[in-house]
Amino acid sequence: MKSIDFTKVGMARLSSSTPGIDTFQNKKAEMVNYLQECALADQEDKIGTTWVWNYDNSIVLGYVTLAMYSIDRKYIQDLSGKYFQYRSIPALLLGQIATHKNYENRGIGTYMVSWTINKAIVLSKDVGCRMLTLHPHKDVVEWYQKLGFKLIESKHKKNIMYLYI
Repeated sequence: MKSIDFTKVGMARLSSSTPGIDTFQNKKAEMVNYLQECALADQEDKIGTTWVWNYDNSIVLGYVTLAMYSIDRKYIQDLSGKYFQYRSIPALLLGQIATHKNYENRGIGTYMVSWTINKAIVLSKDVGCRMLTLHPHKDVVEWYQKLGFKLIESKHKKNIMYLYI
């Protein structure tokens, strides 16, 4: 498996002229559908903003969609030494993340999560943002845990993972 030449990787906010959207492939059809059918509308409605990583300005390697979020502090088990007077803790939501199926296990997913963590840190300097959160698919929970995320399991809602920033 060839590694990705990251000197040929560009990143930009999704637009109607982003190259490679129509040929994006992922093992989960819902991830392809979101990028091709929903992401621009969500962006226009200010629901979430999608960022796309493009290889050689032609192939979409992957994408992330970010939105504002808050998490009820009662779900956070490791608040020792931290005081939050409010019930909700402000967060950045990593709402969608997907890698092109032909480029999996080559570092692009980790690269996109690292970029997202840095984005949360930058945002936290200008707005309230204490953590990065996401709702993981079951098959990637361990991967996120290796990146430092903690899991909150729920019987009634989607599971949540979080990372303090």
